[in-house]
Amino acid sequence: MMRRLVPARGFAWCMSAGITAAAFKAPATPAAATALMVGRRHAADVVPERQLLYDNDSFLTGSSAMYIDDLYHQWKKNPKSVDESWAQLFSRSDLGEYEHGLLDAPIRVLPTESSDPMEVKQSLADCGRLTWMIQAFEDRGHLKAQTDPLNYDETDITQRTPSRRYRELVRLDLPYFGFSEKDADRVVRVGFQDQVGGVWDTSSAPMTIKQLHTLLTKRYCGKIGFELVHLVDAEAKRFIRNQIEVEDETSSLHRVLNKEEKRRIWDIVASAVFFEDYFKRKHSTQKRFGCDGAETMIVGLRALLERSSKFGVETINLGMAHRGRLNVLCHIIGKPFEVILKEFIGVTGQELHPFQIQSDVKYHLGCRAQLELFSGKVLQTEMLCNPSHLEAVNPFVQGYTRAMQVARGEEGWQKVLPIEIHGDAAFSGQGVAFETMCISEVGEQNTGGTVHVVCNNQIGFTTDPKSSRSSAYCTDLGRVYGCPILHVNGDCPEEVVRVFEFAAEYRAKFHKSVVIDLVCYRRFGHNENDDPSITQPLMYERIRSMPDVFSKYSEVLIADGSVTAKEVTQKAIDEKARYGSFQDAAAQVNYADYLKKSIPPLWKNMKYSDEMGKVTLQPTKITQDTVDKVVTALKTYPPDFQVHPKLKTVLDRRNETIEAGTGIDWGTAEALAFGSLLLEGHQVRVTGEDVERGTFAHRHAVVHDQKKERTYVPLQHISDGQGKMIINNSPLSEYGMLGYAAGYSLYDPNTLVIWEAQYGDFANGGTIVFDQFLSAGESKWNQQQSCVVTLPHGYDGKGAEHSSGRLERFLQMSNEDVATPAYSREERAHRVNWEITYPSTPAQYFHLLRRHVKRDFRNCLVVFFSKQYLRAPNVSTLSELMEGEFQPVIPDPTVPARQARRLVLCSGQLYHTLNKYRETKGVKDVALVRIEELSPFPVAEVQQLLAEYSSAELTWAQEEPKNMGAWNHVEPRIDEYTKGQRQLRYVGRAISAAPSTGYKSKHDREQELICEKCFS
Repeated sequence: MMRRLVPARGFAWCMSAGITAAAFKAPATPAAATALMVGRRHAADVVPERQLLYDNDSFLTGSSAMYIDDLYHQWKKNPKSVDESWAQLFSRSDLGEYEHGLLDAPIRVLPTESSDPMEVKQSLADCGRLTWMIQAFEDRGHLKAQTDPLNYDETDITQRTPSRRYRELVRLDLPYFGFSEKDADRVVRVGFQDQVGGVWDTSSAPMTIKQLHTLLTKRYCGKIGFELVHLVDAEAKRFIRNQIEVEDETSSLHRVLNKEEKRRIWDIVASAVFFEDYFKRKHSTQKRFGCDGAETMIVGLRALLERSSKFGVETINLGMAHRGRLNVLCHIIGKPFEVILKEFIGVTGQELHPFQIQSDVKYHLGCRAQLELFSGKVLQTEMLCNPSHLEAVNPFVQGYTRAMQVARGEEGWQKVLPIEIHGDAAFSGQGVAFETMCISEVGEQNTGGTVHVVCNNQIGFTTDPKSSRSSAYCTDLGRVYGCPILHVNGDCPEEVVRVFEFAAEYRAKFHKSVVIDLVCYRRFGHNENDDPSITQPLMYERIRSMPDVFSKYSEVLIADGSVTAKEVTQKAIDEKARYGSFQDAAAQVNYADYLKKSIPPLWKNMKYSDEMGKVTLQPTKITQDTVDKVVTALKTYPPDFQVHPKLKTVLDRRNETIEAGTGIDWGTAEALAFGSLLLEGHQVRVTGEDVERGTFAHRHAVVHDQKKERTYVPLQHISDGQGKMIINNSPLSEYGMLGYAAGYSLYDPNTLVIWEAQYGDFANGGTIVFDQFLSAGESKWNQQQSCVVTLPHGYDGKGAEHSSGRLERFLQMSNEDVATPAYSREERAHRVNWEITYPSTPAQYFHLLRRHVKRDFRNCLVVFFSKQYLRAPNVSTLSELMEGEFQPVIPDPTVPARQARRLVLCSGQLYHTLNKYRETKGVKDVALVRIEELSPFPVAEVQQLLAEYSSAELTWAQEEPKNMGAWNHVEPRIDEYTKGQRQLRYVGRAISAAPSTGYKSKHDREQELICEKCFS
């Protein structure tokens, strides 16, 4: 039996490609075993027993591979110089084939006429030790790297950081690997595999063992530490090894900086340092969460932008917390310094009044600007607004970036670069960092790689690293997602530049994320008025004695002749004067005008709060032609596409109801809403767990072929000029995915972006997004929120975690006052911070979605919907979709006001339960009125309703317990409208800690009691 080999540069690699290591026990013959053991005994003279090579190593693996390749090259030069058994193997492999079992034949490592037995023994011993040494530097060199600018030595201080504890256990000296002093000058050749890269490459020149050790120490234990062993991508590993180990002045990590580049770095360092110095001197009592101690982050980011622009990046989106944010805003994003200074001096309420917003602290605000690079190119830059909740902005950066990339087409990932700046404690401690890294690497959410920069202050407020994580580094999260991790000394600007340039190159080449651990320190406390020496006395004793990075780097440049001492002195004077000169300009800043100019281009046609009362109501009806086009797409599949028989029945019935004009259920109405918007050119994006089919099997937007591994989305094929339809199941994440969807919606208001919870109960996993962004984003940052959130809600006896989307919490955060006047529908929606709805029919849901996109302003729209009534009997007619509009209140036409003894107000699915009970019992004098929109509250409609039913008893009915649901939102409003003259009676479940029971029988009895009380 013959087997063909894949051509290989290294013989050992070639053999191992065809045979697994488990197939052989190395070496293959007693003679070879004797020779190997002699070599091992030689090594044992120096190396402790625990460090010996394993006896069951395959002779094709690291311990023997280099030796075998040496034999192969020796044979190529002189076939008689090796043993006959090796010659036979080499000969057959050169013909591209070998017999199965050939390698099981006796293979002897014996001296021949031209081979020295001692050289054989020495070569075998060296193979194992050199492999071990090279891999040890690659695996653990970062632990010995000089990346900490604080340069701790004392044991009591080193125990603060987990990596320091590991550092003490690592040995990388020559004796550790079994080499004595007499071995150090022996020449070896380690290059044997081009596929591995670095010193393993066949182009590597022979060198002494000492030279190799010196090279590895310089590369892996300098001011930069590298972690790459965890990478799965072999090509990426090879690229990184070459960057690290091969001396190449064109590579990011080894290129020599010229005098001009050094002076440019020096200029940036000076700008960053004296930016902080200015506010420390002039506004010392205000919090700024300065960049002091981490100023080289500005240098690194600038280098990242310069290099990324050469790879096609045109836009960067940046998210970060408060530490160093103002400095980054000024020097990387391009926010005018006078505007930042204005925010320190103070923005008055009168200046904010046109927009009727509260605004936020200066170190939460974002900015959209342009930055001119040294190359002359202009980058579009943006820093997203964020709250104090650390890492919360991460998914927003990814979603916002992805929206931009989709808009720019297939090469969008190359043109738009996401950057996330993290704190050390937050990156290792906040779960949303993990969620976001997962999301940004998966399927359609992939943004083509993110540059993660950890501003590693080596402290979290007052908490030492040993108390905030168990891992060696704060960046170990990057290992999970296969990111190369580079640790760099934050007091070495040139090394920082090299690392950030490498990140740009790696991201451009592999479209994957990179993690940079910028090891620095925090010169002052968590904020500038805090005294950190109370909790970290030794750390801050050292920090107080350290000069700033401008002084340090100036000394380096003075020493190499790049600058003079006089220039350094003058630079400090000039920078202080430059920042001081902005005082008058800051006083002249028109902040309202600045806010107006800060509105993104795609949002210019939206009406903000400075145009209150100028919004208009847009029709949401559609034409028969639109319906026909959508139906055609819904029932058309590729010729050989096999739909599941059960699903085909469902889809056929859906199309039949549209054609008949009756019986349109929730999923059908939604498909028509999506299709109509797509035909109008809008993009529709739906994400969440199980949204393709729908948790309750009501959507079926993505159809699976039953014979082939492929899918089909009918709504993507309506017409050539339609908008993009994107619907995909998401990772099992609420916080991260909701943030991603909300971030995506910030880019273009004309895109319908929906995040749907698997169950409404699980939405509270994204509470931070609801509380800090969606409900308050416009008030804090003048940033309208466009995301639509759909939450399955309603009681059906499935337990406390499958019943409630927590309607009460959303209503509690509504900014609408009880005594709000009866504005028009659109104006009251424009004034409220978000819209909370609970539609009861498919037609209502259809018009809600279309209304959201057709308006000339945006609010976050939260839609609660029933799980029970997604199908018949809760259906609508086609005419309700084609001619109607969304009704905030649906009156009861079956019970005239004059004969009603009771008016029952309710929302959502309870209406259907009550109506069914009413029909069963034959009740004729109780009216059921649905309030479909709870915020903004339909003041005018409800006041008119109360006037019509002036003599009827008033009841509010809900499924939720009294301390939940809409009761506490509705009751005070009815009291306000009736001036306390009419009492609103409560019917619902009693006050409870849990939303519902887990027993179906108990649930049924509670529902029955609600119905009885409503009609008794």
